Amino acid sequence: MKTYTTKKLETLLEQHFNKRNEFYVFECTIGWYGSEIVDCIMYNCKREIICYEIKQSVNDLHSKNKLTFIGNKNYFVMPYSLYEKVKTELYKDYPDVGIYVAIDRLDEKEETRTNEYGATFISHWSEPVDGLTTLYCIKSARRQDLKADKEVILSSMLRSMQRDFPIKLNYEFEEGDLDVDD
Repeated sequence: MKTYTTKKLETLLEQHFNKRNEFYVFECTIGWYGSEIVDCIMYNCKREIICYEIKQSVNDLHSKNKLTFIGNKNYFVMPYSLYEKVKTELYKDYPDVGIYVAIDRLDEKEETRTNEYGATFISHWSEPVDGLTTLYCIKSARRQDLKADKEVILSSMLRSMQRDFPIKLNYEFEEGDLDVDD
């Protein structure tokens, strides 16, 4: 069963995608009878495959579940509070993997310093505030070669999308979004 935080991170990630030219699916099993599951995988019009691993706690990050980073770019998606706890580990163990954090907003900060010669320097920066309102890319992923065959990845995505299609179609009918003439 998914936690509230995991569901919210999935929703934020879904809102992040451009529906016109980014094709994505959640919980995609790679290959026929595959043992690897990507939390979210996206294919875009630049012909890039991007994988997202959603982590909502330190235990989730360190669980026995494999991290499936097979894409041209790969990202962690997590709350900002979790990032603060594990950022040293992420930069050390996953140097090529990007990081999206869920935040409430960015607070503008300013600091004024004066050096020994009397010159004043003003530093400006934005600091994330923890929350589950929007996603913020705190570290970009490095592009790399795919770790699996592109045809296998795309066919896996298609199969998973087909699995989800009836669910989305039923949702549309239940919500009354589709008008049917008598």
